[in-house]
Amino acid sequence: MKRILLAGGNSGGHIYPGLSLARSLVDLGIAEVLFLDHGTALERKILDGCDLETVSPPWQGVGTIRQALFRVIPALGWLREQRIDAVIALGARPGVAVGIAASLSGKPLFLLEQNRVMGLANQLLTRFARKVFLSWSLDKASRVMRSRSAILGCPVRDSFVPSTPISAGIPELLIMGGSQGAEAVNDSILEAATHLSQPGAFRVHHICGPGKAQGIEDRWHRAGVAATVRCYLDDPAQALIDASLVLGRAGGSTVAEVCCVGRAAMYWPFRHHGDQHQVRNASHVAQNGGGLVVDKETPKQIAVLIELLIQDRSRLEQMSIRSRQLGRPGAAQRIAEMIGVHLGQRIGTSGPENPDIFHRPQLEVTG
Repeated sequence: MKRILLAGGNSGGHIYPGLSLARSLVDLGIAEVLFLDHGTALERKILDGCDLETVSPPWQGVGTIRQALFRVIPALGWLREQRIDAVIALGARPGVAVGIAASLSGKPLFLLEQNRVMGLANQLLTRFARKVFLSWSLDKASRVMRSRSAILGCPVRDSFVPSTPISAGIPELLIMGGSQGAEAVNDSILEAATHLSQPGAFRVHHICGPGKAQGIEDRWHRAGVAATVRCYLDDPAQALIDASLVLGRAGGSTVAEVCCVGRAAMYWPFRHHGDQHQVRNASHVAQNGGGLVVDKETPKQIAVLIELLIQDRSRLEQMSIRSRQLGRPGAAQRIAEMIGVHLGQRIGTSGPENPDIFHRPQLEVTG
């Protein structure tokens, strides 16, 4: 069986799609999958909960793009030692050295891009790639990119399935404030809570990140809002299914998960990244009627928007439908099948002997 290396675990937004794709590659009998592990805290938190083989590179730390270029030579020999047949770069710096080395040694390189704007690592690797798998159409795409790419969606876990919002009972606002860079989301939404005119009209499920739950729960209580506050999400898919409206950042994998379930969302993109990819992701959903971009509103204006949406079930339903139309819940399987074709593999239907091989532990929500 072919041995495929997944590389690019710089954030949860890269690791989770990689794990979803890994599962499909294994389930379809296409390849044995290994994950390049630099030993970062985030990789340890996620990968330690998965019975997935990890391998350490012959260098220390994730490094910069410049450092990655100097690591190409040692990566050539290391890929031979590990008997790697192909590399899938997940869109971050850890994929650069092994991606270039794979191409130079005649091994297929595949890229996974989660955002509407291609990141620097993938931009560098595009010229070496056999195929580039896009989650959405890119804001700008060259002729070379169009010839090498396929828009198949962002791989998500099987539990993120299309569902219709619950129409009965008290509506629920899911706040995903546990991701990297989401501190401003937590602060602004709690300030907005003080401006609510009908705080009892809905309930809140607030994911806030480690060490913050008690203080945030107290602030919701003082605002008169029934709130469940957790540091982590045990089951993010079920939390989305239970929600009437979602508020959070707009990383590519987060947006993909929201759209796969099909929920109206108020996206609060992180604007301090140079390429503005979260702004582009959120704007794409908003332009297609599945959400709103709210990062420039005052807390009082946000409170008004929340109450207007929560009270308008018909509008929420229409936004959810538009969101669901953007979702691609079968992306992981479609990408795995195309990789199998490129590798000349016969695609099987039997799954792994251990069905819990990719069981996901309690984790912080990441975008």
